Amino acid sequence: MSTAWTTLGAPAVARGWNALLFDGPGQQSMLFEHGMPFRPDWENVITPVVDFLLGHEGVDADRLVLAGISQAGYWVPRALAFEHRIAAGVADPGVVSVVDSWWHNFPPELRELFDTGDREAFDGVMREGIAQDGELSAYWRWRAKPYGIESPYDLLAEVARYDLTGVLDRITVPLLVTSPEGEHFWPGQARRLYEALPGEKAFVEFTAAEGADLHCEPLGRALFEQRVFDWLAARLGVTP
Repeated sequence: MSTAWTTLGAPAVARGWNALLFDGPGQQSMLFEHGMPFRPDWENVITPVVDFLLGHEGVDADRLVLAGISQAGYWVPRALAFEHRIAAGVADPGVVSVVDSWWHNFPPELRELFDTGDREAFDGVMREGIAQDGELSAYWRWRAKPYGIESPYDLLAEVARYDLTGVLDRITVPLLVTSPEGEHFWPGQARRLYEALPGEKAFVEFTAAEGADLHCEPLGRALFEQRVFDWLAARLGVTP
């Protein structure tokens, strides 16, 4: 939640906007206090949030924005494919297929073994490798924990469900897609998402020369705020 506040909440409030921050499934309190893992169908997370907001006085139903960073670059457009009461969205960065960020770290022969469907053999090789490498073991546990799945084969099969390919044509809500230079989790996917969007859209690049490269522009958040919130203000017809 602290990350959501510093990257999106505080900049919104500084501009005189209201911001609702919440932990979704697999995130912070929902994971550690309630044991609720990630889920791919974020329309079933966001629609109740929209219902909640519209039940409060002072909420402008025509100016709701959904924004998210990192893997939310998948969740935001996924939700927008089904929830059309939102006026605009921001995906930082754009993500089409979440599992691609996992396969970057695997040798081709492991992918080939996975594709055979031999769950027992794949899990055996993976567990042996994880047991022999303390750094890999810690990294695997960290990435796997929000999914709540022990079997490496089952985990990767589940992550493969986080894919926008089949719903891209449903995303008609105006969407801003960021693309930082040096994106290492989902390289090239921001452009792929942007080009597939059928509705109003914006593609915003961030570069090393600007000091705003790498995943989620960690050293260039002021530039991110300027470009993204200025676009949102123009899209919603409000003073930046």
